[in-house]
Amino acid sequence: MKLDLIQPRHNYAAKEGEGHVYMPTSLFTVGSRLLTAGLDVTFHDENLKPREISADHVGFNLLGAPYIPEVIKLQETIKKESGEKTFLVGGRVISGLNPSQLEKLFGNSTYNGNDDTILTKVFGIDVRELVPSEKTSLIPAYERLEDEVMKEYLSREFSLYVSQGCKFACDFCAAVRTYKDPETGEIVKVKEVYRDIDIIKTDVDYLVRKAKNFGLDQLQLYMSNLDVFQTPTKLLQFAYAMQEVQKNHPGFRIDLRGLATVDSFLHARESLPRSIEELVNAGFHTVGFGIDGWTKDVWKAVKKGHNSEEKCLDAIRSSKQDFRMIPEILMVFGHPAADSEASLSAAYGITQMAIEAYGAIPRPHVSKSFIPGNNGWRSIDHKKAIESILEDTESFQSLDFTALPSSVTHPNPRIRKLATKYFLEMCKLPGNTTQYVKSITPDLGQKEREEVRKFNEGRFDR
Repeated sequence: MKLDLIQPRHNYAAKEGEGHVYMPTSLFTVGSRLLTAGLDVTFHDENLKPREISADHVGFNLLGAPYIPEVIKLQETIKKESGEKTFLVGGRVISGLNPSQLEKLFGNSTYNGNDDTILTKVFGIDVRELVPSEKTSLIPAYERLEDEVMKEYLSREFSLYVSQGCKFACDFCAAVRTYKDPETGEIVKVKEVYRDIDIIKTDVDYLVRKAKNFGLDQLQLYMSNLDVFQTPTKLLQFAYAMQEVQKNHPGFRIDLRGLATVDSFLHARESLPRSIEELVNAGFHTVGFGIDGWTKDVWKAVKKGHNSEEKCLDAIRSSKQDFRMIPEILMVFGHPAADSEASLSAAYGITQMAIEAYGAIPRPHVSKSFIPGNNGWRSIDHKKAIESILEDTESFQSLDFTALPSSVTHPNPRIRKLATKYFLEMCKLPGNTTQYVKSITPDLGQKEREEVRKFNEGRFDR
């Protein structure tokens, strides 16, 4: 059975020419699993060149809520060009939608490609033929790519699938994590699951060899871990594996960076500091700490109570002075129901201090109370706002964490104004990596929407 898997064009890309190119690792993971199960899979990246659909089954990779309207339009285009298809949609955002929302958005011939039970039914394969993601090599997918495409991917930073899952339960996060259902009160606990270390090592070695064939002398990898230092013993194994790959390729450099909670970093520093030291020796140079606001009350309100002012300052200092890492201040702030002018000002001030004292890199983002998959999406408090977005799908763009606060995401005018003010001020700080975008909301007319689209064009997040 044949399957076309598509990486849609970036939602802020111009209509023509090269879009925002990045290796779609999650798409290659599911593609490799299906290739191993016996399917004939072809990959398409709309950021590089137009697709050529030949299969009756077509899958899409959504990297966030703003991709939803893009994929809906792409489905309609494919149907006009090639006739009716069976569609599959994947990506974490899809797992955040309930079945009725999925059907409302994409139609009744579209299936959740994240669900193995559904995949086995759609393709008529035994579930035992689907190798678990953590046991999957991506080489079968890499081998299906043209050299010119592979070179484009390897010339840029891309995600390396190392682990999935986070034990923490931050309200605004939609990733695979521990969470409490707001309606039932049921707590679903999640632990970090590492990919097989030997498979990671083999895959990275393959990528290094390909890069060298293209005349490249380095790879820039962004670790998939939601919290890099969450499991120090496994992290140490990973670090040694990366060191071994580099020893096998003298003169070739592997650069690594990733996200971390302050709590896990400090725990790793105390319990197994060698895991941090050896990761740095393996090429890890930048750590993005999830600071996500400031003050005890704000962190408690968004279920990030493991943060404290003392711990955040210690982690930022220690990463730079003790381990030679560059700290990134990942600041998801402007929490609609938790922030005040005092806390917003404090978040700005601490980021500015970290830049001046430790050479930190600011990465500001706007918190959104509800996005598919987080606690707010399941809460009755946001039912009306969610329904308005489901009716006006282009408004999913307002849920982008780089989008300015809007009447949909921040209904309180005062908080909306203050969150906008401090977000824009933080975007002006030296070294800032965030290109803010304007929001599309149901109340905007066509002329206003076109102006927003034009403003947002090319403003890709890091």
